[in-house]
Amino acid sequence: MKLRLMQWFTVNRIKRLSGWLLLTIVCLPLAGCWDQRELQNRHFALAVAIDAADGSETGPETFVQPYGGKQFRLSVELLDIMPSQGERRSASAPKTHVISNTGRSFLEMTRDMFGQLGNPIAWEHIQVIVISQAALEAGGLDQLLDWFMRETELRWRMRLFVTPGDARSILEYKPPSGEPNGLFLGNMARNYAKNPHVVGTHEDIGFTTVRLDNKAPLVLPKIELADDIIKLGGSAVIKKNGRLAGYLDEYDTMAERFIVGLEKSAIITTSCTDHPDYVYAFELFRHDTRLNPHVSGDNIYYTLDINMYGNIGEMQRCPEPHKHDTGNPEFIRKLELQFAEEVKQTVEHGLKVQQDMGVDVLNFARELKRHYPKKWEEVKDRWHEEVFPTIPVVVSVNVTIHQVGEHK
Repeated sequence: MKLRLMQWFTVNRIKRLSGWLLLTIVCLPLAGCWDQRELQNRHFALAVAIDAADGSETGPETFVQPYGGKQFRLSVELLDIMPSQGERRSASAPKTHVISNTGRSFLEMTRDMFGQLGNPIAWEHIQVIVISQAALEAGGLDQLLDWFMRETELRWRMRLFVTPGDARSILEYKPPSGEPNGLFLGNMARNYAKNPHVVGTHEDIGFTTVRLDNKAPLVLPKIELADDIIKLGGSAVIKKNGRLAGYLDEYDTMAERFIVGLEKSAIITTSCTDHPDYVYAFELFRHDTRLNPHVSGDNIYYTLDINMYGNIGEMQRCPEPHKHDTGNPEFIRKLELQFAEEVKQTVEHGLKVQQDMGVDVLNFARELKRHYPKKWEEVKDRWHEEVFPTIPVVVSVNVTIHQVGEHK
């Protein structure tokens, strides 16, 4: 009996070992990546620029193509992590360079770029796409982004910028920090939480694709380069057909953020009523916006109720400081009313600018469709051209000051 038990355990042990050995042999060919390529044997794309081409380009930055003409110039900033020969690996700074190609098909241009490189391009790390105004006017946003939306190697978190000038020159800008320009531009866009003059959300290619698919207008951040100074501020308004409608300056961009309720950290200034050269600043911490449509027969109007909560961020001392005591509740209430009036004027000005453009990026259409679907069906075909530009909006603003800062 004891001998049979020992034989049974031995046989089962051999079977288990044989099974594990077979499983190991089967998995060995599956280990690793069949198409692996070392990091130093890749070029990492960090930023892309799209410009218009005049069709007369010749030389190594183009190619012979049978169809389409040379309508666009595609530029790519590439990062090389392998130090140059003779440099110490630990001390070498990141090396970047920009290459370009011209044509009509962006996929065709990217493949022809391999003729200028010794290694393939890894596209997964692109931070921003900078599009020139001329390229927008030549092709429209949906056409320019088609390859970027289809390519499986690309990620939809790439941020989109629009520039009135040359897009490639922005890629060639050398940040004072010494970091690669693509990373610098991507980090610059992330400062929107503290900068009300920059479009902060829904400006990446994912949200843009949704807007374009739904034939909805959108806004994108505007970037400019002048005298070796780069500045992200203001916004470009894109119509539902992907064409550029115009630009909003910093003031009207802040108004757009107030209206859609996305602003969380704005700075609102007002002047002293007795001494206009002296300025007070309110720092916003919380913002609640309610946009409601109303229908009365054939008439449509909206009410916009804005509530803001924050602190006094700065009070420049005027010649009569005794009249401006932040410990006095009456003076604080006076400041709240002044700041509320400033917000109201900002919103009304920004609203008028966008109504004059005839482009609704303020969610007015969405709210009407949600609350009054039958009325929306009546006006949707003439919304941007006739209805939206003439809609009355009743604006109400309330500002609450919670704190006056560390010093009175």
